[in-house]
Amino acid sequence: MDYLVSGVQAVLSAIIALALAPLLEGTARKLLAVVHSRKGPPITQPYIDLLKLLGKEDLRVRHNWILAAAPAVYLASLLMAVALAPLVPGLHAEGRGDVLVFIYFLSLAALAMAALGFASRSPYSSVGSAREVLLTMTAEPVVAICLLTGALSADTLLFGRIIEAQMAGPSLAMIVAAAAFLMALQVQAGKLPFDMVEAESEIMDGPLTEISGPQLALCKWGLFVKQFLYAGLFVNVFVPWAIYAVPWRWAWPLLGIVYIFVVNLAVVGLVHAVNPRLRIDQAMSYVSAVLVVAILGLAYAAMTP
Repeated sequence: MDYLVSGVQAVLSAIIALALAPLLEGTARKLLAVVHSRKGPPITQPYIDLLKLLGKEDLRVRHNWILAAAPAVYLASLLMAVALAPLVPGLHAEGRGDVLVFIYFLSLAALAMAALGFASRSPYSSVGSAREVLLTMTAEPVVAICLLTGALSADTLLFGRIIEAQMAGPSLAMIVAAAAFLMALQVQAGKLPFDMVEAESEIMDGPLTEISGPQLALCKWGLFVKQFLYAGLFVNVFVPWAIYAVPWRWAWPLLGIVYIFVVNLAVVGLVHAVNPRLRIDQAMSYVSAVLVVAILGLAYAAMTP
C-alpha cells in the first residue's frame, strides 16, 4: 500500500511540474519585459507556444533514431527526477527519493540533449551540444556535490531524511552548499548570462536548431520543467524551514509552489533581465569557482561528526 501511495504522489508531482513549469517561464518573461520597459507577452504565452508546436508537422533533417528518441528521453528523464525530488511539500511519501538515482536521471537528460545536437550533424547544433557538454561537466557536479553534502550531513541518501535533518537547524556545511547551489541555479536554468548553449544570436538555437513541431515542444517543455525542478530543489531541500515553520499543513504545498516562483523571479528572472551573455570561457571560470565552494561544503560535512 505504501508503494502505491508513493507512486501516486510521484505521478502527481510530475503532473504539477508539467502544468506549472510553462507558467513559471511565462512570469519570468513578463518580468523581463517590465525591466526592459515593454509590455511583453502574456504569462500564458509558453502554453500557447507549446500547443502550436504540438499541432505542427514533425519534420526532421535526418532519419535518425537518436533524433526521434532524444526529445522524449530528455523530458521523461526530467519528469523522473521531479517524481523523485520533494518539490511539493506534503505531497511526498516518507523518505521518498534517492539522491544518487535523482542525479542519474539529471545526467541522462543532459546526455539526451547533447546527443540530440550531435545527431543532427548541423554545425550550429554541434557547437551548442559541445557547450552543453562543457557546462554539464562543471555545473552538474555542483548540484551533485551540494545534494551529497546534505546526504552526508543527514547520514542518508533519502530526500525526506535530509529535509528532516535540516529542520533541526541548518549546519554550516548546508549553508555553504545552499550558497553554491544558488550560484549555480542560473547556469542550470540556461538563462542569461549563461545561455550560450542556445545563444540564438550566435548559433541560432543550439542543439534545438534542426528540430521542429512536437519534438521541439517536448524539448522546450523539458527546459521549463528543468527550471521548475532546480528552483524547487533549492526551496525544499536547502531552506525547508521556510515552509514547514508554518503550522497549517494544508498550506505547505501552496506555499512551496509560491516560493518556487519567488526564487525563480528573484534569482533567475532578474539576473536574466539585467546581464549580458558571457563567453564560454568566462562561464567555465565562474562555474569552476562555484564548484570549489561546493567542495568546501562537502569537505566540512565530512569533517563534522
